[in-house]
Amino acid sequence: MAIDLAAEIEKAMKEQIDLANDVVNNAVDKVTKETVNDLKSSSPRKSGKYAGGWGKKEGQTATRSKSSVVWNEKHYRLTHLLEFGHAKVNGGRVAAKPHIAAVEQKAIKSFEDEIRKGIESG
Repeated sequence: MAIDLAAEIEKAMKEQIDLANDVVNNAVDKVTKETVNDLKSSSPRKSGKYAGGWGKKEGQTATRSKSSVVWNEKHYRLTHLLEFGHAKVNGGRVAAKPHIAAVEQKAIKSFEDEIRKGIESG
């Protein structure tokens, strides 16, 4: 019985792609959930409506891996204004209240760590 080398290589590559997709999907789920929770806790609170508006929107990429976007569903127009400040109508500026950039950097590092950990253990 002859071994079909091309078929064996294709099978091994498919297994590795499936493993990588599983790792990415798990990392996306975990990091997205953490990021939404971090933003809810670190957002400026006047009435609490802005901080409570954070959520995620999931999608699918061409490689069958998950993608996810974290955004403020209810008050998305305020995110830039609060993060960077803005001009007042009668002159002057409203001070910035940075809260997104730190959480974004934490999410990037966490995502990279999850991918590394998943591939090393997989």
